Amino acid sequence: MYFIDSHCHLHDSRIILDVLSIEDRAKIANVQHMVSCATKESNFKLTAQLSKDFDSILPCFGIHPWFVDSISENWKEQLEHYLIDYSSGIGETGLDFTDKTWDREKQIKVFEHHLMLARELERPISIHIRKAWDTFIHILKKTGKLKVPGIIHSYSGSADMIPIFEHYGLYISFSGSVTNPNSKKVVNALETVSKKRFVLETDTPDIYPYIAGVKSSRLNEPKNLPAIAQVAANRIGVDFEKFSKCAYDNSLSVFRSILKGKKDN
Repeated sequence: MYFIDSHCHLHDSRIILDVLSIEDRAKIANVQHMVSCATKESNFKLTAQLSKDFDSILPCFGIHPWFVDSISENWKEQLEHYLIDYSSGIGETGLDFTDKTWDREKQIKVFEHHLMLARELERPISIHIRKAWDTFIHILKKTGKLKVPGIIHSYSGSADMIPIFEHYGLYISFSGSVTNPNSKKVVNALETVSKKRFVLETDTPDIYPYIAGVKSSRLNEPKNLPAIAQVAANRIGVDFEKFSKCAYDNSLSVFRSILKGKKDN
């Protein structure tokens, strides 16, 4: 039984010096691949290098909505350079309206450019959405269905929106938040998503899962993905092995083009 961590951040300064050991522990846990998402221009190069150093690391390049104010004048050229030079996905990108002082219009423009690239280059895209669901749905209706599947990472929306996102070619990704005993909303979403439309992630080094006997204040890492899968399967009353195989197969469907590109290099 194998796993794919569909969204993590191995470039993060809190864990970068331990990546070799993190990858070793992931392999022991049968985590075959880790989709490591850049968040701004300053960590594109490091994300690219990680993908060179480790066959198990699949890179994504994008501007996180938290960092749209840090973009340079040539951010589009920088992003396209890395996307063209590497077998990679797009992200982390998206919308986050949690803080009302953040520039929403700039977030929308940056995000729409990422969506355009996802269509033109036919790449998977990893999307962050917080408190911006109506705007996100409006954008999807305007831009249309994705050519290559994307994911909404660490899903926090309601269950009733999931059919809309599936219609537009999106998969729903569940993180360690599904292991939180109080996360009824996330569990309802997991129960609602189609069998062939969910994937799993750790969001390393954040969202440490609720694991019996383990302090959740620790930094997360991909080796914890099987534990997330076990708790998630238990919470919706399905067989762990079948559930995990579905998540693995679905992740292959999303990231197949990146995997093929790495093998061809």
